[in-house]
Amino acid sequence: MVKPFCITFNIFLEKLMPLLTPIGVIAGFLLGNRISGFAPAVTFLFAFMTFTGALGMSIRNFIDVIRKPLPICVFLFCFHVVIPVAVRFIAGAVFRTEPAFITGLVLLFSIPTAVAGYIWTSIHNGNGPLSLTLILIDTILAPFLTPFTVSFLLTESITIDSTGMLISLVWMVVVPSIIGVCINEFSRGKIPPAVTPCFKPLSKIALLCVVAINSARVSGSVTSVEPVFLLLALMCLLLSFLGFLIGQAAGGLLRLQRPDRVTIMYSTGLRNISGALVLALNFFEPRAALPVITGILFQQTLAAVTGKILLPKEK
Repeated sequence: MVKPFCITFNIFLEKLMPLLTPIGVIAGFLLGNRISGFAPAVTFLFAFMTFTGALGMSIRNFIDVIRKPLPICVFLFCFHVVIPVAVRFIAGAVFRTEPAFITGLVLLFSIPTAVAGYIWTSIHNGNGPLSLTLILIDTILAPFLTPFTVSFLLTESITIDSTGMLISLVWMVVVPSIIGVCINEFSRGKIPPAVTPCFKPLSKIALLCVVAINSARVSGSVTSVEPVFLLLALMCLLLSFLGFLIGQAAGGLLRLQRPDRVTIMYSTGLRNISGALVLALNFFEPRAALPVITGILFQQTLAAVTGKILLPKEK
């Protein structure tokens, strides 16, 4: 009885995904200090999400992905070159009098791809092994690429604890992925079918908790609503959609197979916003965190909408 309930509950949460993150943001702002103290749990929640995805993978899956490097190269070029440069140009033109917003937007679009991309890839029958491989590769590169991209595009010296960031990302993504793959290998694929039906809905609840906790941490810095916030919200929406559009266009131009195109689109469009929020809070003024908070509001809802608009129909 437990497994059928988990499957039904997971289907329900998948339909609710566009609303999960806005609900998390609202809950975080309403609860504020009452849940902000749970911030240390974010790492474990992320690790669980990654572990759940990795359970269904084998070493052979990774090897197969690495043998076909074109999707990986396309992702890295679009994700770390095309999109950040475009965001810097557009943000600089729109927010000339709000340098903190420019900083926040550049940071938001310079961080690694989101673990949640694997969830959306699974929902739309994308290439799961490719998705997790991109997450792993981007995580390893993030401590080097993110500080460089932000410093280069903002033309200022920014000090970021790269070692601390690397350790955090390793615990959130690399270690749980390795554990998940090893469990799958040693059990010869028997354990994943027994536990993943229940783990999948729990991973979505974990995502909701991550958003709520991180939103609660910055709830005190927003004391009033300014007219410029509406423009910021519009820009975050358009720039986020641009990420999905560039990923989908690149996959289409290179005539990648549908599963690869699904994965490239979601990997390119979704960012580790919770990671950006941590960086914004620790290394920049509070106002620079506002684009990140706004991005949290739109990201998952936009992922659902773009899936229906941009993805080719399954044959």
